[in-house]
Amino acid sequence: MRPPLQPTRALSRALSSHAYNPPAPQRRGPPGPPGGGPPNAAAGPSTPAPAPPNPATTTSPSLPPEQRRLLEEIVRVDHAGELGANWIYRGQKWASQLRGDRETASQVEAMWDNERHHLNTLTRVAAQHRVRPTALYPAWQVLAWGLGAGTALLGKEAAMACTEAVETVIGEHYDDQLRALKPVLAENAAKAQPDASLPLLAEILEEFRDDELAHLDTAVEEGALRAPAHSLLSAVVGAACHIGIAVAKKV
Repeated sequence: MRPPLQPTRALSRALSSHAYNPPAPQRRGPPGPPGGGPPNAAAGPSTPAPAPPNPATTTSPSLPPEQRRLLEEIVRVDHAGELGANWIYRGQKWASQLRGDRETASQVEAMWDNERHHLNTLTRVAAQHRVRPTALYPAWQVLAWGLGAGTALLGKEAAMACTEAVETVIGEHYDDQLRALKPVLAENAAKAQPDASLPLLAEILEEFRDDELAHLDTAVEEGALRAPAHSLLSAVVGAACHIGIAVAKKV
């Protein structure tokens, strides 16, 4: 049996998104005395002093209207996309467990854990930049869960074909967003006091794009191309993703 996939955020690499969700520090200090008594009080408190606010995660730039509109569209669409991804994986895990496919359920859980991290981060980004979430969340939830559960009920290959189609569109979409942000970043860098949040946002988009493309690779390795009616399924799921992106920009 293939070992379960490991969540991307658990890997030993620097993540830009950890600016919003720092990993829990490992406690290191002198051991307590023999016999299980309390540790030596002379060692001092074990919790570090709180860090000062980070401007990159607590401020939002003053932008011209067209750049502000771009920022809002990027954050709203990506937040909506992560909401959808979480419900797709929730549905896939439920259906995989219903079919008794523990291996696929474990693989889906690992990718879902990654998407939880994405959603947590983008929820904080949206609050920071005062971007309202999509008004279509209830519909997003039902449709995404149904897509995930429905494809997984057809079998592992169909579930992976769904993931492949979704992540193909999302990877391309992140690239489009990064290209659109490039002139905004260049203008920001030329300022006497550049805003710190915009470069961080671009780094997070790159990080999440790479995560989504890793999910795509996993789906292909796990049999996406062997799904029944693969071309049709990919076309339908991909078209649904494009429609969702266009709608979430505005609603």
